[in-house]
Amino acid sequence: MHLRSAFFLLPAIIAALLVATWIPQASQAQFRNSYGGRQLPPARPGGGGARQAAAGQAGVYPQALFNGKVVRWVADQMPLKVFVSRGSSIDGFMDEELGVPRTNVDGKQRWPHLVAEIIENGQINNLPVSEGFVEPHYEAALQGINYWKAFEREGLFQFVLTNDPSEADIYVFWTHHFVNKLGLGLFANDIRGYTSKEIFDYRLVMQGKQPLFQPVVILLRTTNQQGNPMSNEKMRASAGHEFGHALGIDQHSTNPYDLMSVYYGRGVISNNDAATIRYIYKHQPDYIP
Repeated sequence: MHLRSAFFLLPAIIAALLVATWIPQASQAQFRNSYGGRQLPPARPGGGGARQAAAGQAGVYPQALFNGKVVRWVADQMPLKVFVSRGSSIDGFMDEELGVPRTNVDGKQRWPHLVAEIIENGQINNLPVSEGFVEPHYEAALQGINYWKAFEREGLFQFVLTNDPSEADIYVFWTHHFVNKLGLGLFANDIRGYTSKEIFDYRLVMQGKQPLFQPVVILLRTTNQQGNPMSNEKMRASAGHEFGHALGIDQHSTNPYDLMSVYYGRGVISNNDAATIRYIYKHQPDYIP
């Protein structure tokens, strides 16, 4: 894959991390069971943003950490439940102030709240199908996500697919193309997906603080730069890449041969990607989604 050098001038495919606030009282550590009946907490943007590094490196890439800290799911949250919609788009929910979709990439830190609202309001089963979506995209996305299944045998994490959107931890939706806060389409570069999640201080959770858990949201683009349906090969790679962000890999590897680089490598998990996810899940988390 060849991308223009101007790629780094636009937002790349990123995991938008937020350090969120807490409900003051809780008797013990509790993990999210539902998203109903909560106030939307203020959050501080953190992580996210494609940083251009000088050169790639072998083994564990430091960009996987969030400001040098480990972000990952813990055993109490397993198995993670993943809901992959069959083409559903959430672009129709508008930002009343800006007059653009709430899924604009400049506001990606708010995507988890949007999805929580959609679930709470019972709208998730009535979403339109994204323009450009074709049924093979669904299977390709599942295949890309399942790249990470191999690490279950090592006891790093567990995840299962669910058809019940009310119980999921991670959601996959679709978009024809991404727009910024001005509503301008981002067509110039090969931006195929974004992941947005909030993270919480694990130490405080273990002290009994109850966080305002929010869903992790992945948006996958249905079309290529020519406006045609994304190829299955590219869809597998983009879904696998974004799920790597959802699992806890923060920034992008600077090695273009890694799946977690902005170039998607060879479209499959590389040795560096494998070493990095092992590193994350074999260390005590500083933050959890």
